[in-house]
Amino acid sequence: MILPYRLMRRKLLYISAWALLVSCVASSLASMSFGQDKRKLNTKKQELNRLRGNIKLYERKIAESNKKETTSLGALDLLERQNLKARQMIKKISDDMAKNSNLIDGVEGKISEASTKLDDLRGEYARFARAFYEQGRMHDLELILTASSVNEMLVRYEYLKRFSDQTKVDLNSISSEKAKLSDLREQLHQQMAKQQSYLGRKRSEEKMLASRIVEHRRLIGRLRKDKKVYAQQLRRSQNAAAELERLIRNLIAAESGRKREERNATRRPPASPSAIFSRTLSTLKGHLPWPVVGGRVVAKFGEHENPVLKTVTLNYGIDISVPENTQVRSVADGQVSRIFWLPSYGNLIIINNYNGLRTVYSHLSDIFVKEGDKVKADEPIGTVGESLSGSILHFEVWVNTNKQDPETWLSKR
Repeated sequence: MILPYRLMRRKLLYISAWALLVSCVASSLASMSFGQDKRKLNTKKQELNRLRGNIKLYERKIAESNKKETTSLGALDLLERQNLKARQMIKKISDDMAKNSNLIDGVEGKISEASTKLDDLRGEYARFARAFYEQGRMHDLELILTASSVNEMLVRYEYLKRFSDQTKVDLNSISSEKAKLSDLREQLHQQMAKQQSYLGRKRSEEKMLASRIVEHRRLIGRLRKDKKVYAQQLRRSQNAAAELERLIRNLIAAESGRKREERNATRRPPASPSAIFSRTLSTLKGHLPWPVVGGRVVAKFGEHENPVLKTVTLNYGIDISVPENTQVRSVADGQVSRIFWLPSYGNLIIINNYNGLRTVYSHLSDIFVKEGDKVKADEPIGTVGESLSGSILHFEVWVNTNKQDPETWLSKR
């Protein structure tokens, strides 16, 4: 049976179209995976190098401190700061691994799709090749001789030649694109393997560091009855509280500057102060969920008399005693403004909960978020660590630059 001229032409166009489609898919996928903006990649590398540099710096200082056999609060600070940097690096590596995992899934799906299309095209080509082989050269001759004109005969001859040659070219092209996709998947797997190896090393280092912190705190605990230690810690707390206030003021100023720039760029009038904002905050006050489940408040907001030094100190938040590694949750929707370390506060997170409301969570061990992350109310952001005062979460509430009693904002238990 003679293959119709129109059917043969349609098959040729069909195969060419699939070749072009697969080529475009592979090109766009490669662009999506590895055509990322170079500046973003350089920024990420610089940030990781900075973290590595900080960790090595603290390692050297810790080694010097160990040689001196010191059990000072400053030596403890070095351990805590190195721990924070290690956790931040682990968080970044984990995020990169998650992104690469998604890319690998996408590539594997495209490879499977390309393989299916390639098999279909091979089947089509095999059927045509078999038909040509069974009918032999007489089929080609008959197809040409049955043309109604010399011009149609030449056209049919040219299409027969092009069909055979172009089909082979298209199949080779599709096979090549499939090989490129496979190479892309292999590169991603290699990158994942490297990151998993590095993440394993950092977790081992963090475990060793945690044991050193526990030992160091045990030594510090022997000095808790020494008034000099209490006096030193008191001065550190006062200085750290002032530093935290400066930090929050700077965050407020930076946020105000960004809003002005956005208004100028869009030429929008400034938002009216707000009865709306006031109502929003008033609806939150007294109804926020607690940042931890259970526990008890061991230090309330306001003035406290130090039983050892007989001095009055100010607590700008509340201290909640809970078991170590208790999960800490954001009390309201917001965005992580800063992840920081301060003497006597340890690792802390500041969340901008909008409308002037900010919340502070300190004495954290593990941290689940990074700066810039959006968080929801009741979303886990970290875990409680061991401080000099025990396993406590220090929690503060700020409205603009005004310190608030957190218990007036939290729901009644």
